[in-house]
Amino acid sequence: MKHNKKRNTAFLYECLIKELTKAIVRKDSDRKDNITKIIKENFKKGSALKQDLDTYRSLLETKKVNKLFAERFLVETKKDFQNIDRKAVFNQQTKLIKQINETLSPAAFANFISNYKDIASVGAYLNSNLKAKNRILIEARIVQSMASEETPSRGLAHIDNLTYKTFTNKFNETYGNSLKTEQKDLLMNYIVSFSDNGLGLKSFLNEEISRLKITLGECTKNEKIAKNDAFLAKTRQVLSKLESFKNTPITEDTVKDVFLIQNLVAEVIK
Repeated sequence: MKHNKKRNTAFLYECLIKELTKAIVRKDSDRKDNITKIIKENFKKGSALKQDLDTYRSLLETKKVNKLFAERFLVETKKDFQNIDRKAVFNQQTKLIKQINETLSPAAFANFISNYKDIASVGAYLNSNLKAKNRILIEARIVQSMASEETPSRGLAHIDNLTYKTFTNKFNETYGNSLKTEQKDLLMNYIVSFSDNGLGLKSFLNEEISRLKITLGECTKNEKIAKNDAFLAKTRQVLSKLESFKNTPITEDTVKDVFLIQNLVAEVIK
């Protein structure tokens, strides 16, 4: 079934929460403040988006009820959904989508949402005039979700603030004096990349690889380096390696290569 996720209020909210979590983990206070402002502005009490989100949540968060109640609850919830000013919801969604694109990044919409299938099912049920077969299938899926007990996630365990703080302190104690700042940033982004499906790591590498290319490019203009044919050839080889990263997926080997190049560049510009 077709589903426009950008017109799914629950999905938009979850994307913002993911971005907020990443900003907190990476101690990016400016980005954290911007996201918090966007959430408060768009989901304040009484707003059309807040009412819309509450409708989604009532279906997504209801668990362990009998099937008869779930079926009745589904019908009544859709009535509540239809009673919300749908034009106001659409206009506020349009405004929010624009804010995310311009203030954050379109990449925010690519965040991994663990319960996306449930969010999409609820969105398709509430927003679409489905044909009988599709409507019955999707209603059955939602009813089954509400009637069943929540099962523990098989994904990676959530890391709470205390665990993360402890890890960070241990990491800094071990590598604080042996690694350069940019290398620590690279490793930290790599370690926490599971939490956002690697988007934070991709963003960091885009900026870092660009910085390394510019720095090495300037080094080739240095008179001492330019006159050393062997060193100049090696420098160009590294530049070629950096350039090749844009055409390959990010892997552990990519991170290792960038880590070593960071060290090389730091030594060259001493």
